[in-house]
Amino acid sequence: MHGSAKKACTSEVVGNAERILFLRECRAKTACTLGILGYYLVGYFGLNRFPFETYHDVPSVPFFDDLPIIPWTIVVYNSVFILGALGIWLLPDRERIRLYFVSVVLAYTVNYLFFAFLPTHIDRAPVPQEGSMWLWAVRLTRSIDGPYTCFPSLHITNCTVAVIGLWGSRYGWWFLAWTVAIALSTLTTDQHLFLDLPAGAAVACVGAVLARRILRAIERRRAAGPLPGGPGLTDPGLAGPGSDASRAGGGSEAGLPR
Repeated sequence: MHGSAKKACTSEVVGNAERILFLRECRAKTACTLGILGYYLVGYFGLNRFPFETYHDVPSVPFFDDLPIIPWTIVVYNSVFILGALGIWLLPDRERIRLYFVSVVLAYTVNYLFFAFLPTHIDRAPVPQEGSMWLWAVRLTRSIDGPYTCFPSLHITNCTVAVIGLWGSRYGWWFLAWTVAIALSTLTTDQHLFLDLPAGAAVACVGAVLARRILRAIERRRAAGPLPGGPGLTDPGLAGPGSDASRAGGGSEAGLPR
């Protein structure tokens, strides 16, 4: 085979491999997006509409919780759904997608435990009758999202998980700035009180830390699992040159970003 033919064949093989990898990542991102969306719709709105006997009030913070309603910022507030989707689809590989998904599920679960066992209520300022073309959007948002499930802020949990997932990439700072804008919009739409916001960010950090530890423990368990009737795979030399344990080098957690 001539050199040019070999080169063309190699390029075709590489191109096919890249297409397969791309399709796998798209499937993983689609599954991650739909899984998170389903857990959000069922968990958040189920608890938002559940008639708890007692609701608690989150303490207000002067100045921050005295900001006036700025109707157009409802656009920024609802942009969290775009941020969340981009936070998934900008992830570089399936390992980070898996880490992101587990982080969100754990963080949502912590939020839902607060919503269920410490249900909160916010006294929203009335929507102005006129003065902005965006008043209809404020009213629509309030009709869908009742004044409950406030603490911690699931909005900020979503934003913070995305920032953590993309931190270190060229998108990290942009997502951080977007998160700050959304945080301000939760106050200027009277959807949250100030203390809801750091609580939501803290929950996201807890979810991310727990997800990393859980996935690393699973990787270590897989790498150290004994073969039936034979030695364990703890020693990379016993695992064979193409195995996960051999690639892991016996010490690092394969596939997980540090």
